[in-house]
Amino acid sequence: TRLKTDLLPTELHNMTRFALSIVVALIVPAAIATECLDCGNEAASDSPEEVLEASQMQLLQTRVSSKSNTSADEPSEEELIRAAVLSALPWWDIVPSHPANISHDYGGHVVRLFPGGSAPGDGPDRLQKAEFFGYQDLDPVRDICCPGAPGPVLANVATPELVAFMVDKGDAKRTDIGVLVLPGGGGNVVVWNYEGVEIAKWLNTLGINAFVLKYRVPVLEQYQKLPLIDVQRALSIVRQNATAMGLNASRIGALGLSFGGGTIVDLSDSDERSYSVIDDADSLEFRPDFQLLIYPGGPIDGPEGLHRLQPPTFIASARDDLCTSAEDVEATAAAISRTGQDVVDLHLYSKGQHGFGNCKYTVSGHFELVCNWLEEAAMFIRRYVLQEVW
Repeated sequence: TRLKTDLLPTELHNMTRFALSIVVALIVPAAIATECLDCGNEAASDSPEEVLEASQMQLLQTRVSSKSNTSADEPSEEELIRAAVLSALPWWDIVPSHPANISHDYGGHVVRLFPGGSAPGDGPDRLQKAEFFGYQDLDPVRDICCPGAPGPVLANVATPELVAFMVDKGDAKRTDIGVLVLPGGGGNVVVWNYEGVEIAKWLNTLGINAFVLKYRVPVLEQYQKLPLIDVQRALSIVRQNATAMGLNASRIGALGLSFGGGTIVDLSDSDERSYSVIDDADSLEFRPDFQLLIYPGGPIDGPEGLHRLQPPTFIASARDDLCTSAEDVEATAAAISRTGQDVVDLHLYSKGQHGFGNCKYTVSGHFELVCNWLEEAAMFIRRYVLQEVW
């Protein structure tokens, strides 16, 4: 059976989905009204579903009309849905359905990235609401990309933190590897439990120490660099404390999902730190020694723009993903290869869609071949990080 959002009965879940279709149908036409020459009059008496379909078509046509030599063929359903998702991103908001007193699973030690003051690059106008950790009733991006995805999210994050999930030193499987985990959330929220904590615990089963990053969201236009600032600082802090934690400072990697994956690519391609030096941690390397990109989405700064040698890379995604296209994933892999990196382990599965994480959830509700990424990633780490001989 399909896994449904926690604490939402089936009836409420269906009512929420219906309300969502109405909300999106109203939001999308309003968002594109200033760009269309003749929008909305014909659909005034149509059903919410017809209005949404018409709005998606209008939006996509608006997007492609500026491109030269555009094909006259009608866009596919996947292109329409992806265009609608992208159009909704700047305007959607968190609508909490449960109180914010749900306890975070904070593993072990918690480190505030920027102690003693405000984090660099931020401004007083970015956050209009208090930080929230809980469930959402309305989330257009989630309900289109990965409907029914479980777990609470973090929203309106003001204070970035790093949370350690360490393997017990007496565990025979323990390695000296550390991996920084960057959950997704479209730059609007942080999918803390499902794409953060659960991934860290999976890494622990492999003997790998994990550090989940609570980075600042939402990422508004004038604050595009905030996730990059936070991840640069976080990775340097892990390296600074590597010896004390029994880690090898040259085996510190990064794993990013969705928006987190795109941010990891930007991290590896950064020439310099995006903020002024604060302390000794900032004198250490902030780029990862290897990277794992799981259905990586924006903010990849144009695949053609990668210019630094990328680290050994593992990539996993699904061809039927409505929010991270297979073409974009393949372009990212090719761009990484062009930097001179020979190890680009790309896995594109036929089904799985978006947000499968550690596969406790899939859109279909069933085991999909995409779930093999967990074993493939473990093999990648054994071969290219631990240098095991096959």
